[in-house]
Amino acid sequence: MSLRSLSARHAVRASIALAAISLCISPRTALRAQSIATVRPLAYTRMVLPNGLIALINEDHSAPVVAIDVWYHIGSKNERPGHTGLAHLCEHLMGEGSPNEPQPEKFFIQSIGGTSSRWAQTTEDKTHYYYTVPSNQLEPVLWMESDRMAAPLSRADSAHVVSVREVIRQERLQDRESGGPNAPRSANAALLFGAQSPYAIDPLGPMDDLEAATAAQARQFCLPYYVPNNAVIALSGDLSTKTARALITKYFAPIPRGAPVAHGPVRVAHLTSAVRAVYEDRHARAPQLWLTWLGAATAAPDRVALNGLGAMLSRGRVGYLSKLLIEDRHLATFVFADNIDDERAGLFTIVIFPRGNTSLTQLEDVVDSALTAFKEQRVSAADLASFQRSYAVTAITSLQSREARADTLAHDEVFAHDPTAYAKQATAALALTPADIQRVARKYLTPGRVVLSLVPANKLDLAAHPERPYTNVTPAFAKGAPTP
Repeated sequence: MSLRSLSARHAVRASIALAAISLCISPRTALRAQSIATVRPLAYTRMVLPNGLIALINEDHSAPVVAIDVWYHIGSKNERPGHTGLAHLCEHLMGEGSPNEPQPEKFFIQSIGGTSSRWAQTTEDKTHYYYTVPSNQLEPVLWMESDRMAAPLSRADSAHVVSVREVIRQERLQDRESGGPNAPRSANAALLFGAQSPYAIDPLGPMDDLEAATAAQARQFCLPYYVPNNAVIALSGDLSTKTARALITKYFAPIPRGAPVAHGPVRVAHLTSAVRAVYEDRHARAPQLWLTWLGAATAAPDRVALNGLGAMLSRGRVGYLSKLLIEDRHLATFVFADNIDDERAGLFTIVIFPRGNTSLTQLEDVVDSALTAFKEQRVSAADLASFQRSYAVTAITSLQSREARADTLAHDEVFAHDPTAYAKQATAALALTPADIQRVARKYLTPGRVVLSLVPANKLDLAAHPERPYTNVTPAFAKGAPTP
C-alpha cells in the first residue's frame, strides 16, 4: 500500500494510499513470539530468465484456481511535471490488447472464466496487472502476458488514446473529484515532499496533462520500462512448479532484454517547521484534521516501529490519542495514525474527525500537547503485547487469498529484493520494545510537518488556527458549494 492495502503492500496488499482511512491498520508488523511458528513465510520458487525476467511461483492446491500478478517497475514517480499521468495512461493502453490478441485483457480473461478485483493499478512506484483464473487456464494467460510484453503498447494509437482518456476521466471523477480520503492526497504529498519531488506527482495526473498526451508520448515514456528485466511475474495457486517454470520459459524467454533501467534515490524535502494548508472539499459535510510527517520507506529499518507507533496512538479504544480524544474528552469520532510507506519514502499521518462542534483548532492544540507528553513516556509492555497479538491474527488471515499471496511476493521482490521480506519484518516486530516506540516518536514527530485542514467549500473559518498563514491547496474541481 499496501500485508497491505493499504497497499499496500505487506504480507497482504490493499491501498491509505490514504484510503487506509477506511479503518484498516496495515498489518505486516508485529507478531507475538509464541505465535511465530504459525506465521511461516510463503513457500515459493524463484527463477530468473536470461533476459532478466523474475518469476515467483507459490503452489497451493486448496482450490482449482491460480492468481497471476505481473509487475512493471514504473509509476508516477518516474514522470516529470508537465508530463504526468503517462504511467497510468500506459496501464490502460496495455490493457487494450496485444498483437495476437485483439480484445482487451479484461474480456480475454473473462472469456476463460477469470476474474479480478480491479484488473490493474498504477501507483507512485509500480504498475501491475492481476487476476485469478481456473488452474487449467494458466497457459493461455501466460501466452497473453508474453504477447503484450514482447510488443508493449501495440494498441497505442490515437483512437485508443481517446477511448482510454475518457475512462481515466471517469476514474478521476470517482476517485479524486467525488470526495473521500484520496481527494487531498496529492496536495498533502506535494507539501510534505516538496513540489519538485517525484512523490508529489499524483498517479492519476491532472486532466490537462492527459488531454495533451499523445500515443507517441506514451510509447516514448513507457517502452523503456516495459521490458523483461524490469518485470516480475508472481503465480499463486493450483499449479505444478515444474510445469509453470516450463511455460514461463517457453513464452517469456524469447523476449529480448531491454536496456538497463535505473531506479535511483528519491530526494524529498525535510521540513524544519510546520507548513499549513487548507483543502476545500465541496462534498464534505464536516472538517477533518490531517497531520503528516516524513515517515519510513517500505524496506527502511524504522518502518515496523512506526507501524507500532501508529497503533499505540490510535488502536481501538486503547490508543493514546483515540482514548484521549474519543473516550475521555469526547472531542473526536475517529482517529487514525500509521506509517504509509512507498518504495523510497513514507508518510506518518494522523487523521482526526471532530465530534459535533469541536473545532480543528482545539483538536490541533490538544493533539500537540498529547504528543509532547507521549514522547516523554514509554508505552506499557502490555499495550505493545496486545498490538503484537492482534497483528498475529491479521498476518495469518490476510494471506489466505491467492491474489494477496502473488501480490505480496511481487511487492517484496521489487521493493525489498526479497519475496518474503514481510515475514522478516514481522519477526523484527517481535523484538519491538516500549523504548523503540518512544524513540521513533521523538525522531519523527518533529515540528517539521504538514498541518492540513480539510473543510467544506467556502468554510475557511473552520480551518485549524485560521489566523495563522496557510496555503489554499484546493484544486478547481473541489471548490464550489458543499453538497446539500
